[in-house]
Amino acid sequence: MRVLGNIVLVFGILFLVLMVLAEFGGGHTGWIPFGVAAMLIFMGWKLRTSGKGIVQPDPAAPPEHSGAATLAAPAQPAAPAGQFSTVELPLTPEVAAVIVSENARTQRLALRVAGGLFLIMFVLGIILAAVKVAPGQGKTLIALLSIIGAVAAILIYSITWLTTQKPVRRDLRGTTYLRTTGPVQVVRMSSGGMLRLADRAFLMNGRNGMAELSTLGWGRVDYSPHGHVILAAWDKQGRSVYSLPGYNVSRGSM
Repeated sequence: MRVLGNIVLVFGILFLVLMVLAEFGGGHTGWIPFGVAAMLIFMGWKLRTSGKGIVQPDPAAPPEHSGAATLAAPAQPAAPAGQFSTVELPLTPEVAAVIVSENARTQRLALRVAGGLFLIMFVLGIILAAVKVAPGQGKTLIALLSIIGAVAAILIYSITWLTTQKPVRRDLRGTTYLRTTGPVQVVRMSSGGMLRLADRAFLMNGRNGMAELSTLGWGRVDYSPHGHVILAAWDKQGRSVYSLPGYNVSRGSM
């Protein structure tokens, strides 16, 4: 996650430099491209500083992996503060279907954001050309802003594809998903949030579940291992605080 933060940070800085050069060249691109650059820089910095687990495991204690046996075990109370565990659960066809459905929703959202950004830049170019911000350079201005919009749209969708779509395909080829019990923290970012668990941290797909998980502090979270689709979460007392439609695995089946 911190490596991704470095990549996004560098892209944001390069995009900002490009916008500054365009402004000095008479492009008059407006504030929107600078806002996009600032968003990328902020996101990259957040990923760098927060992209790791809340606590570190005791090297003398191997991580807990229970596999299919986890589902057959009786319900247990949440681990006390200072302890945590991550266990594997079998990926059933029903759970896989929930992951596929949520991934499709994320893909549609990414396409809308990328397409909307390109359309905004294209329309902005037409408006600036119509009011003759740069007399005699209307077509050039439209082309420049359209290119900027296309580059930004491709960048946003590429990041989404690399961080969600591709990893989810890897999830669906596997046979298990994960359940982590321990401290829970949501770090808010400009484009959504990052979920920090005891031994790992990852970006949340959109804002679904942010409000619910922000109130946990300590709890139990089910999610896919690579695409990090958050399936459900429970508080200390085992009460459900969040669940994707169709995900029917209860805390009592642990």
